[in-house]
Amino acid sequence: MKIPPLPLLLVITASLVHITAQAATTGTLRFTGQVNAGTCNLAAGDVNRTITLPTVKISDFDKSASAGSHDFEISADCESDIRNVVFLFAGTPSTGNAALFANTGTSAGTALWLAHRATSVDAIPANGTAAQRSRTIATSNKKAVIPLNAAYYKIGAITQGTLASAVTVSITYN
Repeated sequence: MKIPPLPLLLVITASLVHITAQAATTGTLRFTGQVNAGTCNLAAGDVNRTITLPTVKISDFDKSASAGSHDFEISADCESDIRNVVFLFAGTPSTGNAALFANTGTSAGTALWLAHRATSVDAIPANGTAAQRSRTIATSNKKAVIPLNAAYYKIGAITQGTLASAVTVSITYN
């Protein structure tokens, strides 16, 4: 049997031109995101805090340059990846002794002495460099707590009145 050439050509062409629908079998998903380091903040009660020193008498300075020593702490609340907090103290130096913080109260001859209680003489100088005015505290249980001590300090002839001094504390952390 002889197939005419034209139908044979159409059959061959149709088999070559067979149209199939192709679907993608692979693809690429791209994801983006960011991981930030944790943060620390001064504890809410330490942001604007008044530390009240005990009342002293002028005679308390007869045998000592300081009086009315008062222990207190400042803390920072941190996230779990924070290991160290640097507390930096700043304030106006006293004109009678620039290592002390100025008294803007009514008592003449007094200034504020501030110290880190790590050692008995670890004073934080008002006129010091940033390194001298800062203390690094390791975190524990997501907190950094710095033990401090403040006292009245004699810088001249003392008069009755008040002691008022402003010290700013700021923190950095890693």
